[in-house]
Amino acid sequence: MMIDRDEQRIRNAFSQIPVDTESLERKVRENMNTRKMIKPTPLKRAGFIMAASIAIMILISGTVYAAATMGVFERFMAGQDPAFAEIVTPVETYTIEQGVRVDIIAAQTFGYNAIVYLSVQDISGQNRITEYVNIIPMLDIPRNSERLMGVSVIGGHEPLYFDKETNTAYFQLEFQDHVLIPNIVDIIINNIRFETRHTEVEFPVALSSITEAPLIPNLANFSNPETPTWCADYILAPTMGEGFPPLPCGGWISNVAIINRSLHVQLASHRVHITETGERSVLGAVSSGVMLAGPQGEWVAPISHTFLDVDAELNMLPRYLQQTMPLEELLEWLNSAPYHLMEIVFPIDVNALESYSLTLTGMFEHSIAGNWTMTIDTGETNARVRTAQGVVTIGNAIAESVFVTPLGVSFTGYVDGGINDGAASFRGRAVFIETPAGNILVHAYPSVGFSHMYGENTTFNGFARADAPIDVMEVTAVIIGDIRIPVV
Repeated sequence: MMIDRDEQRIRNAFSQIPVDTESLERKVRENMNTRKMIKPTPLKRAGFIMAASIAIMILISGTVYAAATMGVFERFMAGQDPAFAEIVTPVETYTIEQGVRVDIIAAQTFGYNAIVYLSVQDISGQNRITEYVNIIPMLDIPRNSERLMGVSVIGGHEPLYFDKETNTAYFQLEFQDHVLIPNIVDIIINNIRFETRHTEVEFPVALSSITEAPLIPNLANFSNPETPTWCADYILAPTMGEGFPPLPCGGWISNVAIINRSLHVQLASHRVHITETGERSVLGAVSSGVMLAGPQGEWVAPISHTFLDVDAELNMLPRYLQQTMPLEELLEWLNSAPYHLMEIVFPIDVNALESYSLTLTGMFEHSIAGNWTMTIDTGETNARVRTAQGVVTIGNAIAESVFVTPLGVSFTGYVDGGINDGAASFRGRAVFIETPAGNILVHAYPSVGFSHMYGENTTFNGFARADAPIDVMEVTAVIIGDIRIPVV
């Protein structure tokens, strides 16, 4: 017999009640000949769930915390009906800081992937939370030789739903790593952005007047096959902007040079800069923050990115210290580092520098910093992760592991030739799952990330998220493009 989640929770709760079986049997026998009939009152499911929640709250815990959080999961699932409601585990924990309450409603981890439902509510009375609120959460996972850079968020950071009446934004967050994510993990939010506005600024220096400048070793670089593209071995020597005109948005031009027939643009900003109007302003530290137009007006794509935090003397934190520091000490250094550097490298025709134009993007935002940290425990899910068989070749890429979970299909491996060969290997290859009922499309355009722009042994990490939960026991194979991979 199938038992749904609510029934199971009620059964578990009632199983903890001590029962005097002898007294119960005696009372039953005394009333066996009673003819009084009581007509049962049908319960709607919502009422049933609420009664169950109250019963569980009384039986399991009498604390104020339980009373404050119990029922959050049921209310959210009934009101929003998110796509993956049936495969997540209720968490129902919260923390309050800076007048903002963050609730972890539910979560689940499956192999390399995790999904989290959470809400953000302004309880200060200022109504700062709007449909434009934005968060960048992290999973606090122990670092090791396989996991150097932690876990990234994929999918949107914008609200799944905004409840204007309660000033609450609800999020569906998806996490992906290239090694297994544990089922007990802390989720951390250090900044909540209420509103973000962008502005464009023309580069105030003629590119034709730029010459070479010295490079220095990037001490923070992770030089191994898992190195992301944005960790270059060398960067321009940082400056406080001497000799360059100032920029708006609290940032400045740290250095610019032509190195090996490529344009290096290094920008810097205060990590936090408060304007006269009370707004938080930082320089856009994303690849789209610097845009280069070519001689024919075409956009020129960058070939390298470097993002660094530096101290007041413009010194970076060496890699060996990042690996040996306790996590708390490392986060303290990163949060206290006053400056942020961004260096982007563009290929360029040095004989036609006057034909190129550069545009900078600044960013203004209303936000508050804090430490919203909560622990989630999603339980063991190994039985719901299926492994595809063997190593397969997909174009020029070698897929060493392929997994199918209720969230979708994950695949990892390596490719020689860098991001260009890797992207070409997966371009146009939709991901399907094979079942007895037929093939089902998981995603037409799976996301694939690569560790290097160029070079051999570039690793990749791909994910095709399903629109609805996958019944993994029904899957007989994974199909990537025209490559069929049996599932064991």
